Amino acid sequence: MHPADRFASLISGPSVDADLGLSAVLIGASFDGRADVDDVLAELDELGQRFDPSFDGIMLGLFGSGLLRGSSVDYGDPRNSYLHEVLQRRVGLPILLSIVAIEVGRRAGVPIVGVGLPGHFVVGDVESERFADPFYGGQIYERDEIADAWRRITASRTALDPAMLRPTPNRSILLRVLNNLRATLEQRNDRARLPILAHLRGAFPELRRERADHARWLSPWN
Repeated sequence: MHPADRFASLISGPSVDADLGLSAVLIGASFDGRADVDDVLAELDELGQRFDPSFDGIMLGLFGSGLLRGSSVDYGDPRNSYLHEVLQRRVGLPILLSIVAIEVGRRAGVPIVGVGLPGHFVVGDVESERFADPFYGGQIYERDEIADAWRRITASRTALDPAMLRPTPNRSILLRVLNNLRATLEQRNDRARLPILAHLRGAFPELRRERADHARWLSPWN
């Protein structure tokens, strides 16, 4: 089964929420036929055994050590949104680095959640109610520090709604990954990849309003 079809099957399946790690791997594999889904999942398994099984240990091991870092050269490079490329190149967007942290935490028995802030993405420690920023070296923040950090990073002058600190569901995380890809692929007018994106986004019933865009992206293939 093609990775895009497998992704669509997961998204439309009976599960309340999608398997985040597998779904993220399938997104990248849909665009890059060289990606081996099983190998990427095995690498996440290995990382899950490598570090001290704690929030601090995982943040230090993955990000504080420099093993993975935020992309600072070509932020809009689509590869920064492909999980297999992030693990291979060791750079990625905030949300992809956060997915790695969540999945490594899950394998290590450490409950880490994604937190989709406006204009940025971080992770939270369920047990201590602290937060960390994978894009910036895994910097850890107490609950009363994260709002100021967010304003500094995003240059926002507005207050952060406390509701924004709630865990982001896996399905919403995947949609946000696809939103990033839509922005960069449309900007680049990437006619080779936009049809693939149409298949992936078309798996979400809540995006049915986009069907005209999907048809336009698919037109070179028709």
